[in-house]
Amino acid sequence: MSTAFGDALRAFARATGWALLILAASMLLFTASAQTATTISSTDAPVLWWAGRSSGFVAYLALWLSMLFGTLASAKSTLLDRKLTMELHRQWSLAAVIATVAHIVLLVVNEHSELSWLSSVVPFTAERLTGATAVGVFALWGLVLVEATSLLQRRVPYGAWRAIHGLAFGTMLLALVHSVMAGTDTSVLAVRALYAVTAAILGGAIAGRATSAVLGATRRRPAPSAA
Repeated sequence: MSTAFGDALRAFARATGWALLILAASMLLFTASAQTATTISSTDAPVLWWAGRSSGFVAYLALWLSMLFGTLASAKSTLLDRKLTMELHRQWSLAAVIATVAHIVLLVVNEHSELSWLSSVVPFTAERLTGATAVGVFALWGLVLVEATSLLQRRVPYGAWRAIHGLAFGTMLLALVHSVMAGTDTSVLAVRALYAVTAAILGGAIAGRATSAVLGATRRRPAPSAA
């Protein structure tokens, strides 16, 4: 890959990361005032509802991109430079955390969502969509745990870090299930196509990575000595 192309992708990754940071910060600042949130949610225009759904989509896609680039970064051979893919992986991981926090805040301050602060972090306590919300809470826990140990990677034993980092696959699956179960627009064809395509691409990348690892281990295995 050419240096110019790699630099351009790095610049794009940084710009996208900052854009999502600004977007998420704007959402949080917008909903910081309970009076403003109540006033808006009581009108006919479902501003907070749309903002909550939008941040949910951003969180899902950011987590998906983080998983995709993380899978590519762990492969022996890739079209992208490994340093670049790792940078993209970290950028989108941070974006996923920020968008998830914004998603939760926007839903909690919207009285029509019937989601409380407690039910946003404790599974099976939500009065509405109990199961779907619980799946989302478990995904949140997984995301926080993986991101926290990644930030503290140098202080965590490598074996423990790898085991915890492996939870990211389960977290992605939980996020997908939560999106399908809780999303009020899952019945829309474009949304179903989005979930199907992202799941297929990530599944293919993971399968390819696993196959490459198995083949690599087979090649490294010493041939049996002749009797």
